[in-house]
Amino acid sequence: MRDEINVTLWEADLIEAYRPIPRRQRLSILILLLATTLALLIVGLLIRFPAARESLVTSPLAMGLVGAIMLAVTLVVALLIVAPALRRRAARNTLETHPGMRDPISYSFDSEHFAVRSTYTRADYPWTQLWDWRETDSVLIVLPTPRNFYLVPKRDVPPEVLARLRERLGQVRKRAGSAPPF
Repeated sequence: MRDEINVTLWEADLIEAYRPIPRRQRLSILILLLATTLALLIVGLLIRFPAARESLVTSPLAMGLVGAIMLAVTLVVALLIVAPALRRRAARNTLETHPGMRDPISYSFDSEHFAVRSTYTRADYPWTQLWDWRETDSVLIVLPTPRNFYLVPKRDVPPEVLARLRERLGQVRKRAGSAPPF
């Protein structure tokens, strides 16, 4: 049996696809614990050793390092603040500048292949050749390669068809732990 899904992409679909993959909860806790330990170690050294406090205020090298760290933290925080606007702009730009992105896209799949057909593209992938996939609340993202993806917005897809697609994708997910070749 061959299932067919016909969709039209919206800007919100691409914004969702451009969102980074969320980190595992364990990894986030580990990073937070490491940063806290490092900060407590530095504070402990500054409290314990008066010479360290003095060099922090008088040494040009230490002052420069503190300034560089403050600049790096400021840039990271600024990037986190503007990231949603950058994703919106990238999604809008993709829809406006890539031919056929606003046209209907047809996905079809059976037990052997996953196929994509749009105004300018026709592709047919055996399930074993797909790189990976991921899912959010509103889209399913199929990655035939580490740098290419197809979006399947869930809004107009019957739940039973989505379940069959998830089942097929779940069986071939082999390379998710592999590092992409650069």
